[in-house]
This record gives sequence, C-alpha cells and structure tokens, in this order.
Amino acid sequence: MSQRLVLFAKTILTMDRPKPIEDGFVLIQDSRILQVGKRSDLYFSPSLRMLDLGNTLLLPGLINSHCHLDFTLFKSKVKYQGGFREWLRQMAVKSRATTPAEFKKSIQSGTKQSLAFGTTTLCDVASSWESYPLLRKSDLRSFVFFEMIDMAQPSTEKYWKIFQQRLKSLLRQAPSTDTCGWGLSPHTPFTVSKELFQLSKDFLTHHRDVLTTIHVAESREESRYFKSGSGPMADRIKVLNPSWTIPHSTTPVQYLSQNGWMPKLNLGVHLNEVNAQDLKSLAKNRIAVVHCPGSHAYFDHKLFPYGRMKKMKILVCLGTDSLASNQSLSLFREMRLFQKKYPEVSSQEVLSLVTVKPAQALGRGAELGRVKPGYLADFIGIPMPQSRRKKENLYDYVVNYKKPVSFSMINGESKLRLAETRR
Repeated sequence: MSQRLVLFAKTILTMDRPKPIEDGFVLIQDSRILQVGKRSDLYFSPSLRMLDLGNTLLLPGLINSHCHLDFTLFKSKVKYQGGFREWLRQMAVKSRATTPAEFKKSIQSGTKQSLAFGTTTLCDVASSWESYPLLRKSDLRSFVFFEMIDMAQPSTEKYWKIFQQRLKSLLRQAPSTDTCGWGLSPHTPFTVSKELFQLSKDFLTHHRDVLTTIHVAESREESRYFKSGSGPMADRIKVLNPSWTIPHSTTPVQYLSQNGWMPKLNLGVHLNEVNAQDLKSLAKNRIAVVHCPGSHAYFDHKLFPYGRMKKMKILVCLGTDSLASNQSLSLFREMRLFQKKYPEVSSQEVLSLVTVKPAQALGRGAELGRVKPGYLADFIGIPMPQSRRKKENLYDYVVNYKKPVSFSMINGESKLRLAETRR
C-alpha cells in the first residue's frame, strides 16, 4: 500500500458541505481523497506523511472550461475595432504568420499563468495542435479539443481524411493519460460545412466517450448571418468560398440542431445571441454553456442570459477564452467580472461555475470540483485573511482574491507551494 498524505489547513471550502471546515485536514492516498474533516477527528498513524499549510484556505482546484493557449502571446496584438468578422480575419492572418516554435512558447506561457492563478483543469481548443503534447507533460489536468475548420478547403472529404490521419498518428505517439484527454472542436457553425458536421457526427457515433465543444451564437454578426444570409460574415465567406452554402431564416443553435449535432455537443461556448427556442434546445440536449466574462466585455456583447439559463436548468460554466480577447487567464478575475454583471448571484454560486458545474459538464462530476472522499486530489490554497471577522463570507473572499495562489495540488501531487503571503 502506498503511503498516505495528510494536508492540514486553517479552513477548507469543500463545495460539498454547507459550512467551511475550520482547522481541517484532507487525507490522500495516491490521487484520491480518503477522508476530510476537522484536525481533531484525524486518527494519527506513524505511517502518515504530513503537510501543514498553515494559515491557508484550501478549496477545489479551478476548472477553466474554455481557453486558447495558442494565443497567449497574442495579447494586445490583434485590435478589435467594432467588427467581429474583421477581428476574426486579423486573427487568421496572425495565426498563419505564427511558427510552431512560437505557438509552443505561447502555450507554455499560458500553462504557467493558468497554474499560478489556481487553474488545475483546463479545456484548451487547439488550433495549432501543439498544446496536446505539451499539456500531456505539464502540471495541469487538461482536455484538448482539436479544432476543425473547412470553410476555405477545396474538398471536405480530403480535409477530414487528413484530419483523421493526423489525429491517429498523434494519439499513437502520445496516447491520452489520466490527466490529459482529448476531444473535437468544430470551430463554429459558420466555418464548418454540413458535410464536415456529418462526417464528425458519424465518427462520434462510434466514439461515444469523445467530448466536443463549439463556439456558437457568439456575436451579432453571426446571428445576422444565420437569420438573413447577409452581412459582413456572408460577404467574407462568399469571397473565401463562393460555393459555400449560406443559411438563412434560422439561428446558429437551430442550425446545429438541423444538422443533428445538438445531441453530440458537450460544451457550447458563448451563446450570447439566443432566443427562447434556442434555450429549449440547449436544455433538452443538456448542453453545458461556457461564458467567458472577460472576452464578453472585450467585444461588448449584449448581456449574457444567465438568469434565463438558470431558470431552465442549463448548466453554465466560466472560461477565460484567450489573451487575444482578454487581459488575464485568471478565473478569479472572470468570477469578479461575472459577479459585477450579476450582483444578485451569491459568491458561492459563482465559485460553483469554476468548480462543481464544469466538472459535471465534463462528465467528471463524481471526481472533480469538490473536496470530498472518493474525489481526485485537485486543490488550491490561498492565504487566509490576516484579521478575519467572525462572520466574514469566505466565498466573497475567494471571488475577490487577486493574487497568485499559494498552493496547488493536482492528482495528489503538489505542483506549487509559495511562502505565506499577507492579504
């Protein structure tokens, strides 16, 4: 039997019990939690290894449900001037001019920043595909979604054949691990053809455990494109691919439904432009929605419909998107931005959007997002306030925390431990 480790912390927010545990402990064996409780209830054994985190608030590791590590070094390099389609064009130009070595540097920087600010699980949309081997060997738990775009391709069948060959070759060289899985990411409903949606749908029918994510209903321009088949997006697509079928009299969500893709979708990213029928479809198909507050503010999208989604029991999670449209990869900042727009939402509920809810969305709700026996030992720690008021809301304190975390553990292994810092 492997040696057991016990962590001691001043306070533990489990996201499972109604109240924090004061002067608590977490007992771990290998990658799993065996026991959680008060220090006074721990049965001490000479075989136990012990790590006392002192004046630390311990909580579940944060889960970033949507990120593009490829673009970490694009920060402030692609300007948004009011046109979303034009911004996408500039991003494509910038991406084509980026070398594999530069993408690797960007991914490594993003991984380091994510870990520093408490992310222990990250969902990365891989445009360059360079992130998979790097994340597989990194300190983070990760899900890498390989991106698909065939809008400018002369042959969808040839594109899909090459995509599959590349995927098989990569996974043969580097199979998925306990801490790094993979999935598919058709880019958007307007950059992926009906034919490619069908081919990937057939693939998923035979690979039911493969997760999926799509950017959908993000902008007003996208909404106009599907409603009327006109506008900046339609104009650009006609130039890139004159034979492209341009939809009309629908919505991005309904378009995915018409193509049989809604039952295949796990994480729908953005969903800013939705109507009542769209929401019903999301709820019916139990699709989790990823909201990215920092990126949302950058593009000045209309108010995200969190209240309506919550009422319809649609699972909502938070993500950072990329630094091409955000200032930070900190989920603490995303929580603050979210709560600024929705001050009526409790800090405990906000924290669930980066712990409990994304764990459920990834099909890992019985393993991640809580400090609970049987769960994976993924934690972060932040210094407790030096002069804590007796009834101070610790969830408020977490949401408003702005510094790097002082401790992190992933899969039962310590990844980061800093000297204690003052508030």
